[in-house]
Amino acid sequence: MKATDTLSKIKNILGMELSKDTKEVEVKAEEVVLATMNLDNGTVIEAEEFSAGKEVFIVTEEDKVPMPIGEYTLEDGRAVVVEEEGIIASIAEAAEEPVAEEEAKEEMPEELTTEFATKEQFDELKSMVEELTVNLSEVLKSKEVELSEVKEELSETPDATPLKHSPEIKSNDDFYHIASQRNETRLDRIMRKLS
Repeated sequence: MKATDTLSKIKNILGMELSKDTKEVEVKAEEVVLATMNLDNGTVIEAEEFSAGKEVFIVTEEDKVPMPIGEYTLEDGRAVVVEEEGIIASIAEAAEEPVAEEEAKEEMPEELTTEFATKEQFDELKSMVEELTVNLSEVLKSKEVELSEVKEELSETPDATPLKHSPEIKSNDDFYHIASQRNETRLDRIMRKLS
């Protein structure tokens, strides 16, 4: 039972009427419907309303995190600017990028026409490029011929004589004995008998 219900029953028993100010007031919980949107990288963000001054959160599996400071692009191309953590500073409309690309494409031919004022200059440049490609192919062919000649020359020369092991020659082991003039110890005698 609510406190207001109990109060009204007591006043009814005492015969007192409730004034308009003290009538039972039910507090209705305000249901806030949050709007969700996706960023261009797939991150889900949530706000009461996507407008300046409203709070915005990043939705994770466990809870909501206030959106960090920065500029973010929504899937529809609009830009959300967050200057204070978790609060939208502004939302900019999508920029028209395709128009800028078309303008750039249109400008390129104009630049080319101003750079190559006449067809004769263009033809001259084209003939120079063709001449360079012909010269380059001739140089490559001559290098291939030289390489094949070097390969043939190397294949005709005999290999160097291989080194062979000669087991007949014994090495002088006495040369490597260190301190051979010292007195022989027990350990020296044991080692000599073992070897």
